[in-house]
Amino acid sequence: MKKAKINILKSHNVLIATVLSLLGFSASCGLVDTPVMEYGTPSAKFIVNGKVVASETNEALNNIRVTMQGDTTYTDNNGNYQVTDKWGFPMNQSYNIQFQDIDGSLNGQFNRLDTMVEFKDPKFVNGDGHWYRGETSKEFDIKLKPKK
Repeated sequence: MKKAKINILKSHNVLIATVLSLLGFSASCGLVDTPVMEYGTPSAKFIVNGKVVASETNEALNNIRVTMQGDTTYTDNNGNYQVTDKWGFPMNQSYNIQFQDIDGSLNGQFNRLDTMVEFKDPKFVNGDGHWYRGETSKEFDIKLKPKK
């Protein structure tokens, strides 16, 4: 009788171990649809580029300082510039951009301009499908008025 009890307990132990190992194996092999946890904040690159010209003559202005969201650049000989926010949140964004003539009278003297650029319903390209949504750009040409 004792031996029969021991055999029943052994067979129950084998059965329980088999069921538990099958459940553990199925969970570890992805048979159970478990979402993958990711941590971080979605981000995107917002690029503003354009041309700065004199309002009265439409001549390109070089060496105009352009600042946006911590990025600073200077216009080239053709008046072209590009500033970038590399870590923007991928949704509608507004950026304050400053244009300032810093070279004195070299190319004439122009008033400083503080203005806003808005990205509404931006379309992003080159994202990685995860947290990095990609980049979007906007062309923003400026006419600076001369100082009087």
